[in-house]
Amino acid sequence: MLKVHGRQTGPNASSASFLFANMNDANFRLNLNEVAILYVPKNTQLGIKDACVVQVIVRSIGMPFNRSPSVDDRATFYCYADEISKVVQNVVLGHLTCPNLPIDLVVQGEKYILRANRKDWNTGKDYWFKWGDEIINAAPEKWIFELVPMFL
Repeated sequence: MLKVHGRQTGPNASSASFLFANMNDANFRLNLNEVAILYVPKNTQLGIKDACVVQVIVRSIGMPFNRSPSVDDRATFYCYADEISKVVQNVVLGHLTCPNLPIDLVVQGEKYILRANRKDWNTGKDYWFKWGDEIINAAPEKWIFELVPMFL
């Protein structure tokens, strides 16, 4: 189980809840508009030398200005949540194995578009993470995925 230690202070401090997930879990699935902290184990076959945690979010279009997803956003995410979670997993793993991956990506699914963008994850430096007895470092960057439903 992932444990988080530390405290964020200052004007941007918050008490937000997070989804903690192991990317190796067969039931790995993200939620819409919920920040997730993903545990990525060491994987020498992929070139991931050390385990780390990465912050990601799949947000509905218009969030952070409107935290309530539209009916179309909810329906699209519900129908494609497993596929979208797999896309996020592949992008994160791709970035960890190939750090020069573009900062902005666009992935088109059957009925949706995901716009992906990575940014510095400065808040990750304010915490330390443990998986069992192992101390895990935070990745230097986080990923933000914006879900755009496509209805023709």
